[in-house]
Parts: sequence; C-alpha cells; structure tokens
Amino acid sequence: MPEHVSIRDCLKELNTKAYYLLVALSFLYYRRSDAVATSLKVAVTLTAMVAVAPVQDWVKSDGLLEFIRRFKVACLIVALAFTLYWIWAVS
Repeated sequence: MPEHVSIRDCLKELNTKAYYLLVALSFLYYRRSDAVATSLKVAVTLTAMVAVAPVQDWVKSDGLLEFIRRFKVACLIVALAFTLYWIWAVS
C-alpha cells in the first residue's frame, strides 16, 4: 500500500469491490437456486462478510485496520477460488 493512501480509503475501496462482487454472485446464486453448490455458498458468504462488515466504524487503530484489510483480501481470494471452482467443476 502506498504511503500517501490512508488505510480507511483502502478499506472503503475494498468494500466497494466486494459489494460489486457480492451483487454478481447473488445473481448467480438466485439463477441457480435449484442446484446451488457448497462452493458457491462459501463464495457468497465470504464476499458478504467482506462487503458488509463496517470495521472502520468499530476499529480506531490503523495497525488493526491493516490486519483486517489483509484478512479481507485473503477472504476475497478464497471466495474467488471457490467461485472459479464452481464455474468450472460444479455448474
């Protein structure tokens, strides 16, 4: 992360990206409601956690916010992996 960008701005941008991904996954989930696999459920759950949890309102420490940012990025990477698995192996 560049020095001049605040951690709160980074988290806000990450939350926005996760929200857009959540919307896209929700359409997949809704369209495939009869045959929703566990992999898609995990992807939607992880993305929802990242997109919805307003940690900037609860946490004041920049160090803890940086840890949370890294955790959210990891959750999105795992969600992406589960989504790709669902696309190629399950659907």
